[in-house]
Amino acid sequence: MKSVGIYIHFPFCASKCNYCNFNSYSDKNDLQKSYLQALLKEINLYKDPKLIVDSVFIGGGTPSFMFDGCISTLMSELRKSFAIDSDAEVTIECNPNSVTLQKAREWKEAGINRVSIGLQTSNDNLLKLIGRVHTKKDYINAVGIIRDSGINNINTDCLIGLPRQKLTDVKHTLSLVTKLNCTHISVYSLIVEKETKISTMLEKGELKLPKEEKSLSMYEFACRYLRENGYIKYEVSNFAKRGFECVHNLHTWQMCEYLGFGAGAHGYYNNIRYSNYKDIESYINASSKKSFVEQKEKLTPTQKFEETIMLGLRTKFGIDLDEIKKNFKIDLLKTKHNTINNLMSNGFLSLVYNKLIPTELGFTVLNKIILELVS
Repeated sequence: MKSVGIYIHFPFCASKCNYCNFNSYSDKNDLQKSYLQALLKEINLYKDPKLIVDSVFIGGGTPSFMFDGCISTLMSELRKSFAIDSDAEVTIECNPNSVTLQKAREWKEAGINRVSIGLQTSNDNLLKLIGRVHTKKDYINAVGIIRDSGINNINTDCLIGLPRQKLTDVKHTLSLVTKLNCTHISVYSLIVEKETKISTMLEKGELKLPKEEKSLSMYEFACRYLRENGYIKYEVSNFAKRGFECVHNLHTWQMCEYLGFGAGAHGYYNNIRYSNYKDIESYINASSKKSFVEQKEKLTPTQKFEETIMLGLRTKFGIDLDEIKKNFKIDLLKTKHNTINNLMSNGFLSLVYNKLIPTELGFTVLNKIILELVS
């Protein structure tokens, strides 16, 4: 019997961060209850009590900003609609300043067993600069509250490559997170998206990004520091204590099927990739129809091959050449013999049990490797 993952999107926030271009809104919070009703209807459209679900990821936006009782109602509907595995990983994202003991206990009772906290940096001045509305102290308090509720599997998101960020800031942030013994740490490089506040500030010359070498040194330090503190890098930006790798992440990188519910949510099911109406009002209005999907496409064999390479090389597991041959009738060691030899001799790839796996050096030039293998 096949299993799937589920992604749920809540597009509501208390305020929009300066770097954020996610599908989130800080001026539509009066629609929260109508949105939940639409979400429950969408879930019901896919109802299949025999479909096993081994991971649920509740993201946003800021799911922890939703009204009391919302997450319990959501989880109850999911259990009525699908066979949620007893060992399923069930994650909710939160901002430190929107965590209360009442909410955390509600999550625990509803079956949430993993919380992902958006810290970004422990430097309060940098937090203000990027438009975060919490402090280092709020983060420490949030970790304590979540543990008091009985949830011990905690991820912390961190950002590097921020304007005015120094290597010492990264050291202090990772030192704090590791001392709090989080089971999982994500370290993302800032990506400047168009039409964000930080993009405007950079264009006006009010801010400057660190030089590429400096950002790379921050990343290399993070990899080294986290390895020394018992974390395994299982993907370019993700580090976990042994056994605490994020199942939702692995679903994505291993091209597993998942259902996406909510405004702007993406899903991949029965070889169809789809995305829902992004605008909150359009999503809610779709309740009167039989579908919340705005766009969908059937993946071609070429698309699946390219994505298998691209996603697989992001992880410590690499790409299984036997699986590639079986699924796509392509013998990469033959068709890309010279390319692979060059990448290996330059120290970017290693071949282990017929799997191509990026080295530490390879992780820093992944785009180059992927392009050479799929072109």
